[in-house]
Amino acid sequence: MAVVFLVVLIVIFIGAFAFFFNNYNKFKRVPSRGNMTGYDAANLVNTKYNLENSIIEKKGSFTDTFDYKKKVIKLSSLVFHQATVYSQAMGYYIAMQVVMDQDRECLIKYKKQVEPYYYILIAASYFGIVLLAFSTINYGYLIGTLTMCVMYQLTFFRTDLDVIERVKREFVGEDTNLSKALDNLALLNLAFGVLYIRVLVDKLVELVKGH
Repeated sequence: MAVVFLVVLIVIFIGAFAFFFNNYNKFKRVPSRGNMTGYDAANLVNTKYNLENSIIEKKGSFTDTFDYKKKVIKLSSLVFHQATVYSQAMGYYIAMQVVMDQDRECLIKYKKQVEPYYYILIAASYFGIVLLAFSTINYGYLIGTLTMCVMYQLTFFRTDLDVIERVKREFVGEDTNLSKALDNLALLNLAFGVLYIRVLVDKLVELVKGH
């Protein structure tokens, strides 16, 4: 029974990743209207709400986030520079979370407090997979960490939808491609664990090719 439950959890993560990544590859090739980059989108949100948050480029893939302490919006290189609907959607998505946090809307004020522990859980899950491969632990440890990851994601899934709906209401208009790109971001947290592995694999491949 434990093995079945573990397989179901892994299928959920991989399924979310596959769906998200397929759409990601699609929308990162679709030009945005008005040649708008992720930086432009985040800056537009800043301007509308008279915010003074800095917007900087953060090297790497899927590194888009907001530093609540330093008040800095960090966008990955692709999002920061490229004028695609994916980049535009991500710029809006990150910047709107800042607005809704300041407005004390939905659960964002709690999400930002819990989020660091979620990343620790993901790291713990990876550690568990390695140990399981060498048969040094039982399934309970891995099931526990993965279950807590899913609980986190389900708890704040409504929050992600609220952010996306507000962006659509205020910025999207009749742009169906941008609307679909935003919908795809709802899977970002659920797919994050597998995405992180994908990023690590890409880095290793680059390292090997560099030598």
